[in-house]
Amino acid sequence: MTPRLSAAERQDQILRAATRVFARSNYRAAGVAEIAREAGVSEPLLYKHFPGKKALFLRILERVGRRILEVWEATVADAPDALAALRRAGEVYVENLRRHADEARLQFQALAEAGDPEVAEVLRANHAAYVGFFEALLARGQREGVIRSDVDAHATAWLLDGTGFTLTLTRVLDLDGDDGARTDQMFRGLLDWLADVDDEKGTP
Repeated sequence: MTPRLSAAERQDQILRAATRVFARSNYRAAGVAEIAREAGVSEPLLYKHFPGKKALFLRILERVGRRILEVWEATVADAPDALAALRRAGEVYVENLRRHADEARLQFQALAEAGDPEVAEVLRANHAAYVGFFEALLARGQREGVIRSDVDAHATAWLLDGTGFTLTLTRVLDLDGDDGARTDQMFRGLLDWLADVDDEKGTP
């Protein structure tokens, strides 16, 4: 017999199924019945956990944003300096794009639904959190002397956020092939620019 799942486990099962359904279709075309079939549950059981399709979509977007930040924070925790932390964050983000392609597609689908205030609010919260993460690292790097001092940390954090969005687009449209050389070159070029420190010691 299939073991009985806890509420949290059942919700996770449904959310993973909904992610697959949205990714291979889109938010508007996907239906609750299709999501329930994908999850292997009845529609009444799905509705027991989520009030509808929109609630599923919002929860997935929130979960993606939270997971990205958690992975970044764990990855950079023991980085020797902020520049190394940024490099690690970029590398793990690119790797996760390969492992979580469905979630990458959903981030672009969400833009098409940004006319909905609730979707827009989740997107704003996610990107504000990403920018906050980058801004803190950039400010730390400037204090450490490994990030150039002539850049505005907040504005550059938005540039890094936009770069991440471009990396996602590159992956979703398969513009970089399997080796990821173009993506790697783009990200390393940005880090090289940030590391072009011009101080009294002449640090490169």
